[in-house]
Amino acid sequence: MRNFIWGDWESTDLERDENTALLACVRVQGEVMKTIIFHEHTTSHSPSHRYIVLFLKKYIEKIESTHNYDLDDELMEFYVSLAATTNLSAGATGMCYKTYTLDKEQYTKVVLNEEQMMISQGTTGLQTWEASLRLADFFVEHPDIVRGQKVVELGAGCGLAGFTCAAVGAAHVLSTDCSAAVLKLLESNRQKNPAFKDSVQVAELDWEHTDECAKLSDSADVVIGADITYDPTIVPVLVNALKEMSGVLGKSVMDLSETKMATLCHPNPTADIRLVLITRK
Repeated sequence: MRNFIWGDWESTDLERDENTALLACVRVQGEVMKTIIFHEHTTSHSPSHRYIVLFLKKYIEKIESTHNYDLDDELMEFYVSLAATTNLSAGATGMCYKTYTLDKEQYTKVVLNEEQMMISQGTTGLQTWEASLRLADFFVEHPDIVRGQKVVELGAGCGLAGFTCAAVGAAHVLSTDCSAAVLKLLESNRQKNPAFKDSVQVAELDWEHTDECAKLSDSADVVIGADITYDPTIVPVLVNALKEMSGVLGKSVMDLSETKMATLCHPNPTADIRLVLITRK
């Protein structure tokens, strides 16, 4: 929501006094409610109530930092009403939508339904994790790696990295996971992105079934993964699965420049397998 439909404000330094005064204008407050809070996309694919409340809280604090400010009645009524019924703790539960804007010119978007809890239904795959955000950003900056290519995503979760590949021009994306709950959500999220859903396929893939992994050898030009395991006991299984994809793994591991690595590598990594990115020559 923070960078959706802000128009010219996108290039505005909101910390400067005159810009704070602009945002504090009652007419602009009304536009914020109309073009952000009550925008068709926001109402049909609503972020969590917690996110909306925190967004408005920060906005109201900006308004109150100006002299002789006036608060829009609709804004305050909506904020007070929503805040009174919203759990603002970090442990909020339930599904919500997240809209990821890939480019600010055309507002190319990936819309995902996600769980607010880190672990739900016995899996961590119902929420987008930091490494997936990094990998998606990487493909936005370097679309040539996947443009026109057949991509396989391992441990796809909500689908952000693979869907981003489709959005920037991949010929076909196979988004895989092994959790039934994750696969159901992944297919639902595919349907919510009509701009590229026809180039994405969702499929179950258990890394222990090496024969299924081997079948991907001829159908993948690029294999990707982000935050795909935190369990050290799973790493040998993943390595064996990648070996079975010998048609990909046997070609070349992409040479990453320092610039690309700065985008890809999460500071202070804690996962055993943070990112997998393998390409043919």
